[in-house]
Amino acid sequence: MKITRIAAIAICLVTPLPAQCQTAAGKNDKAVQEVVAFRNRYIEAEENRDMAFLDKILADDFFALNPQGKLLDKAGQLENLKRPDRTLKVLNPRETHVQFYANGDVAILTEHVTVDGTDRGKPFGGEYRFLRVFAKQNGNWKVVLAQGSPMPEQSPASK
Repeated sequence: MKITRIAAIAICLVTPLPAQCQTAAGKNDKAVQEVVAFRNRYIEAEENRDMAFLDKILADDFFALNPQGKLLDKAGQLENLKRPDRTLKVLNPRETHVQFYANGDVAILTEHVTVDGTDRGKPFGGEYRFLRVFAKQNGNWKVVLAQGSPMPEQSPASK
């Protein structure tokens, strides 16, 4: 079931908008604001180790691909986030784009953020591009996929 769902999302991302993946072209600002507010609460929960809320909003078949290339399921992500030797701050979200699919029940959010954190005493962070997929389940948004990748450094001449 998990692989089928992942495959369906992947097909929606690479296929030129078949009927089952039509964007909600007329989606209003209210729908985008709802998704961004959900994203903000999700990130706040990660930063504050709100495990009860994260357990509630991460889909049962959630997975994350972290910047080190490690694939984490829901249990692995929760375990990683609750570690006391790991801190995380997601700062200055910008270039935020929300695209809707499946009659507005799937939202793909991409953004550029600054990450600041420590892991086992070692600092990490910098400029990252994040992709997050949210799906409505029983009328509530759930996080289905999260992926963060460091952005390449750019010299002032290439900007």
